[in-house]
Amino acid sequence: MAVTRRDALPEPARELDLHGLSVAQAKRRLEQELTLCRARRLSPLRVVTGRGWQSPGGRPVLAPAVRAWLEGPEGRALGVRECRVVARGGALWVRLEP
Repeated sequence: MAVTRRDALPEPARELDLHGLSVAQAKRRLEQELTLCRARRLSPLRVVTGRGWQSPGGRPVLAPAVRAWLEGPEGRALGVRECRVVARGGALWVRLEP
């Protein structure tokens, strides 16, 4: 994994775009992707959630729900070791256990 500048995160091995999905659909899709990534030893992963501008009231719904899920017991059980907000809040950078 190449790091291009100081304190920069390594480029992701895969990207998953969850735009347009409900929270429940996003969690199911994310569970599938994390399982695949762990089986293939692929890490890190970029999870695109968007910033929520199209959500009611312009407040994000998907991004905070997905982040809480990744940082909670479900994410830890699927091997999530680290989760950081990137892309000005429109994506998450997720590192998995080896």
